[in-house]
Amino acid sequence: MPPLRERESVAQVELHSLHLRDRVDVPDWILSEQERHRAAAFRSAEARRLFVAGRFLCRRILGDLLGCAPQALSIAITQSGRPYLSDFSDIDFNISHVRDRVALAICRGGLIGIDIERVDAFSEEEAGEIMPMILSEYEFDQVRQLDGQYRRDALLARWVQKEAALKCLGRGFLADPRCVTLSPDYATFGSKSQLSSEPIFINSGRVGDGEIGDFQWAIATSRLVTEPQWRHHINGISL
Repeated sequence: MPPLRERESVAQVELHSLHLRDRVDVPDWILSEQERHRAAAFRSAEARRLFVAGRFLCRRILGDLLGCAPQALSIAITQSGRPYLSDFSDIDFNISHVRDRVALAICRGGLIGIDIERVDAFSEEEAGEIMPMILSEYEFDQVRQLDGQYRRDALLARWVQKEAALKCLGRGFLADPRCVTLSPDYATFGSKSQLSSEPIFINSGRVGDGEIGDFQWAIATSRLVTEPQWRHHINGISL
């Protein structure tokens, strides 16, 4: 990623995914002592593995990008639990994971949030129950007019887009997702929200092993970005 040109209006983004194969452990040798303690505190082995994989991917990719040893990176945590690089204020990153996948988004020149979910994250019946908790009144009126599968797909797309937007602002679903109103080009915050008066720009799609993709993803940035490209890794060891 080359240095950002002065007053460049488009932020630079990299997207990475890590596919964790069965029974393959992700090494924790590049994690900080605090991160290893945090990993050990997880009761679920799956949650612990995903956390270690996220930090491993993050440190390996960011270390290569910044030209430093992965274990030397200083990763701090905000009060809301969002990780950031305390020594590199011009670079922002965000992590999302689900089942056997970890996704990492890196942005130079703006803030970024990412979310990834499996396309079968919930059933059509569950979609009907979730809609009022996620969608604004305007969005709810639009989505409920769709038929079964289309309604579920539309809700899933909005789910990841809204979570990415809220993570970009450092809040995640600690904030009410209904305060985010999505338009075809970007997400803006309605008058009921005091989180931000600035637009959040959305890119989203599907990615995975199948032809139509196994995962719905979205990134949200504080500045416009060029079309992001995914870089896929397997098991972390090949990074």
